Amino acid sequence: MGDHSIKIVLFSVMLLMLGTGLGIDLKQLVEFARRIRIVVFGLLANFLFVPLISYICIAWLPVSADIKIGIMLMAAAPIAPMAPAPFVQMAHGDIVYSLGLMVLAAILSILFTPLILSYSIPASVGGVSLDPIQIVKTLLAAQLVPIAIGMAVRRLRPNCAEKLVKVLPRIGQIGLVVGVALLLTQQASQMLLIGLFPCVVMIVLIVLSLMVGDWTLIGEDQTKRRSLAVSTAIRNVPLAILIAGQNFPGTVVAPTVLAFSVLMMALSLMYGRITTRREISQ
Repeated sequence: MGDHSIKIVLFSVMLLMLGTGLGIDLKQLVEFARRIRIVVFGLLANFLFVPLISYICIAWLPVSADIKIGIMLMAAAPIAPMAPAPFVQMAHGDIVYSLGLMVLAAILSILFTPLILSYSIPASVGGVSLDPIQIVKTLLAAQLVPIAIGMAVRRLRPNCAEKLVKVLPRIGQIGLVVGVALLLTQQASQMLLIGLFPCVVMIVLIVLSLMVGDWTLIGEDQTKRRSLAVSTAIRNVPLAILIAGQNFPGTVVAPTVLAFSVLMMALSLMYGRITTRREISQ
């Protein structure tokens, strides 16, 4: 993968996370975390159910090790920074719930993402070793540190935070689109080599992720169920790309992540439209 594209993605994710921190303070995060049931089930859906289902589904499938690694990278990277807006917003979900869950998931991923990958991807699988320390460094640099800085600025300089939060996330979104577009252009030929069967597997896993998110909050209102469904399906593509580029260069892992991301976004948008139309018709 091109180093410049990876750097653009990393910088864009840092801006998005910084913007997230600027928009939420520690008190709000603590109050959100006290909503025990919906928070715990949301985290379980992202850190346990999706990785477990993904691992079970691909364990014995006749696909290459690189493709399995790419799928597990997506399964281990929960809730993308762009999940609350626009995807949850387009599905008419609860954006506040999705945003709070995304922040908690970003913090907890420092522990759980390397742990999930260590158990699901054996050392040197496919001849390429996994570096958990490098993954932790990536998570710290791309997610935790920017969120912490943003929350600190909001607490110490609230007026400055209000101005920055209107600008930085927009720059991050534009940068992320540019970075991913460059990667798609660079990896187009490799993506074509993935084949039809792995793409079908990805579609099945994405649909299952939507169902897991929706069904996990049975008993809650539809907006929260849609929020968790979309937040569970929209995996953290930028994070998976960064891990793939740093740990699995020169393989089909990154093209698999990119193919997964295209299918993921398309199916999540379809889910949002179908569920909102169904609610309107009722």
